[in-house]
Amino acid sequence: MERKEFIQLFGMGAVAVLATGCLGGCSSKGGDPAPDNGGTGGATGVDFTLDLTDPANADLNNPAIGYVYGASRRVIVAKLTDGTYIAVQAPCTHEGFTIVYQASASNFLCPNHGSLFNSDGTVAGGPATRALKKYTVTQTGNTLRVTG
Repeated sequence: MERKEFIQLFGMGAVAVLATGCLGGCSSKGGDPAPDNGGTGGATGVDFTLDLTDPANADLNNPAIGYVYGASRRVIVAKLTDGTYIAVQAPCTHEGFTIVYQASASNFLCPNHGSLFNSDGTVAGGPATRALKKYTVTQTGNTLRVTG
């Protein structure tokens, strides 16, 4: 093999390795949870409790905030204006970014692209087209159990 051939082959191999690394890095979305992978996007096997007297959950009873996250931020639990609680998936059904609850408007909002969901998790405005997965919330005294 001549020197010129060796340099050409070596150069093409290096370009292939670099291109693979660059393309792999460009394809991932960073910063927020993954999209819902074509399903509802909700977490499965959810089963956790929230102690309403725990200072970590105080935002649930704060009328200006009214929500907390559970199950490693996969579920958002909100206190509705009628005093009941609802739990829905935290990743937006559009692209998986974490939603927030707007207590003053009694709705869920995706701050990334503006999808809006009613307090029951149904879509009020796009770009999301699928409702949020809803979980069962059972209150016993000062404890909420979220399952689904």
